[in-house]
Amino acid sequence: MVGVAHQRAPLHLLERVSVPRATRPAFLAALRDAGFPEAVLLSTCSRTEIYIGPSAGDPADLLRVLAQQVDVPLAELQKTAEIRTEQAVVEHVMRVSAGLSSRIIGEVEIHGQVQRAFREAQTAGMTGSTLNPLFSAALRCGLRVREETTLGAQGRSLARRAVEIGLASLGDVPDAVIMVVGSGRMASTAIEHLIGLGRRPHVSARNSEHAARLAGPEYVCPFAALADGIERADLLICATSAANHVVTLEHVEQAMATRSRALTIVDLSVPRNVELGIAATPGVRLIDLEGMNDDATTDAALAEALDAGTEMVREAVQRYAESVAARDAGPVIAALRQRVEETCLAELSKMATRRTIDHADLARAAHAVAGKLLHRPTVTARAAAAAGDADAMRVLCEIFGIEWAAGPA
Repeated sequence: MVGVAHQRAPLHLLERVSVPRATRPAFLAALRDAGFPEAVLLSTCSRTEIYIGPSAGDPADLLRVLAQQVDVPLAELQKTAEIRTEQAVVEHVMRVSAGLSSRIIGEVEIHGQVQRAFREAQTAGMTGSTLNPLFSAALRCGLRVREETTLGAQGRSLARRAVEIGLASLGDVPDAVIMVVGSGRMASTAIEHLIGLGRRPHVSARNSEHAARLAGPEYVCPFAALADGIERADLLICATSAANHVVTLEHVEQAMATRSRALTIVDLSVPRNVELGIAATPGVRLIDLEGMNDDATTDAALAEALDAGTEMVREAVQRYAESVAARDAGPVIAALRQRVEETCLAELSKMATRRTIDHADLARAAHAVAGKLLHRPTVTARAAAAAGDADAMRVLCEIFGIEWAAGPA
């Protein structure tokens, strides 16, 4: 796995490496052309990561492909990029799927985002014998953590955290006006949470019909009249998938020119949809994802769920390792069975022309089969005994299910 994530990368880099959904098929095609036949691209507001199979090229080449596709200098990516291999990849993707590596611990959105990334790779024909079982196991692990701990019931998410921070900033403002810009999944979660708290937000979105379904027709602010809506708002939560600024400095300056009340803006979008210069406007407080500090360390109930989730991840990693080992042993077991059957049939065929077969004939056949099958193990056992290699002797005893007292004969 090669990628950048919020733990090490600043927001200004995360928004530059974010891959829009519309361009992900082309990105996956570029990975195939670069010599990576198996690849899953996971791009969210907090991470952009590429997972590849073990038979692919050098991870350093993978980082070069990422740099080219997102048009970010390779040297800049190398400062914060993470490269994981083997079991570290397995543990990482399972923690990500379970929400244990998210900006908001236990967030509900990430499991669906991992599932979507996996399906996009499957549709592109970019998954096979390595990534299919890995992502299937990771999705099962994420689902189990949510079902068997309190993380699922808590419904933690960036959108809910934005609402909490935004409402806290309002203080005791009576009849505060709240506006949500956007009607996608993140915005919908924020709207539902606000309504659940008894706060009816105004909604402005390009899809006015969807906005009306979320908030009610009387609470829809036409997108073309966004500046007028901002002028009335005390709290603005922005969450869209736009690639440019939706809330501009002109919008806010126009709104603040006719009012004396403070305005809090929370920007959940990556790339950011609120123009950065707005932060310097008097009376305006701008909070983006880097200001979305989690309260996980102070929540005792959450800490207990995290401990349980971490143990479930550990168990899932162990099960996956065992399944891989069993899969790798399959060809060896098949070859061993074939050799035993062929040796037995060869000896039995020698007796096929006899009219009568007695016990002595069967004993001779069994002796011949045992001699042929045990020739190499016998040579190995003698060599191990001569060299004092007790470990090899123990392995042989374990394979054949016999007891052996270690020590000089």
